[in-house]
Amino acid sequence: MVFYTSKITTLQQNLIQITEGLDCDELFILSGYVGPGPLLNLSLVDGVKINVIFGLAIESVSKQLHEELMKIVDANKDISIFYSNIPSHVKIYMWLKRGVPVYCINGSANFTSNGLLKPLREILTQVPASQFKNIQSYLNQIKDSIFPIRDYIPKIKSSNNLVKEEVLPIVDGYYLTGSIFGEKSKINWGHGNANTNPRDAYIPISVQDVKNMPDLFPAKTENRGLGFADNDPIDIVWDDGLVMIGILEGTQTIFGERFPNKISSYKDKKILGDYLRKRMDIDQGDFVTEYDFLKYGRNNIGIKKIGESTYQFDFSRPSIVQP
Repeated sequence: MVFYTSKITTLQQNLIQITEGLDCDELFILSGYVGPGPLLNLSLVDGVKINVIFGLAIESVSKQLHEELMKIVDANKDISIFYSNIPSHVKIYMWLKRGVPVYCINGSANFTSNGLLKPLREILTQVPASQFKNIQSYLNQIKDSIFPIRDYIPKIKSSNNLVKEEVLPIVDGYYLTGSIFGEKSKINWGHGNANTNPRDAYIPISVQDVKNMPDLFPAKTENRGLGFADNDPIDIVWDDGLVMIGILEGTQTIFGERFPNKISSYKDKKILGDYLRKRMDIDQGDFVTEYDFLKYGRNNIGIKKIGESTYQFDFSRPSIVQP
């Protein structure tokens, strides 16, 4: 059996369906990278404990991502996360019943929204039962080097952007976007003439944003023939703790490369619009005015990348109201 994200289904949905359909009590995951979005979605399946080894945490986990994963572990007794002293980029998903494997898939998909949601990007394949022993032999070597996430003390890495803070709109490590007000765009995207819902919204990514922070808004793939597969899913952790799945979408060409020009919510654009309006105490779908932003105290979003396809967004107030 081969699994991949398509127009019909996603790898994340496949993981949920397999978990719900099996007689199992544990889902064990070894993944090079781990994101909060898939972890929260899989945790909704009742009666199954989730054990995750973050294979490259020692090399790549940021203090912010570590803290977000800690929050998930602290809030859910059925979720355990471990870090490995032996770096592993392997992706293995194994379901067990009383410690005995009943099903297993592996392949290229990390346990992140980008790995599990982007169409045709990654693949997972069913492992024959005859290979369970070999898979477990490898896993046992990794398990010998793991420790609970609570035992990890994050190292604070210096930022390459520190030298730019005097000239770039960076506050407390967050890059500030321009204003998200627009009469028929941005937060009011759904009030334009396009085929949109009045509740829809997006966060703009300007040419200057990309030039300022190319690592924050990475270039898109060169496969232009797969339009529906051309947008990168990301995990968004908002300042109030909400985790949202987003999309880096649209296209703008800068220096011969294609970059996204907006951030919207996955799979429905109105998720972001509803969220921002709720934060501002505005009814769903209502037109948002510049005065509404002045009353709220800000009209921009602070963005910080904290892990593989994982971001922190800040919409707290007060902040800086952009012209």
